[in-house]
Amino acid sequence: MIVAALVTCMFVFVSTLSVPSVRANSCDEKRLECVMEADVVWATPPYWQGTITGDITGSIIIMENPATFPGQTEHFDESFTITTVDGVVIKGYDLGVYNLKMFKFRANGAITEVSSPAWEFLVGYMMHFSGTTTPLVIGGEVHATGTISLMAP
Repeated sequence: MIVAALVTCMFVFVSTLSVPSVRANSCDEKRLECVMEADVVWATPPYWQGTITGDITGSIIIMENPATFPGQTEHFDESFTITTVDGVVIKGYDLGVYNLKMFKFRANGAITEVSSPAWEFLVGYMMHFSGTTTPLVIGGEVHATGTISLMAP
């Protein structure tokens, strides 16, 4: 019995050594957390360009689609492209609300496409996006900081 217990303990210990160091490459993960920093680019249409760090690390571009402006909010529709430091491209969309007085945003969406079979598990993941911006100055510098949570469906 003691030998069986020792063998079981050794198996558990050795199996923990083989856990991948990058969570985003593990198909067993249910939730990935990232931090996003981006600046607006005043093109037509405007878009955001920045970085993403955390469980996924790389760059992000968020393209703005036509929005509506009821009251003191913007209801937006965006598509995003994340390119990891390893060159994997992750695409998706989000729909959200931006408070024009408090400079806070919240959005929900999903991952729709990835360029690598190793990351295919992300397709269908739900995305929650929230954060703040510096005061909105049309044509001026605007910086956004936020979190991105990716959750298995």
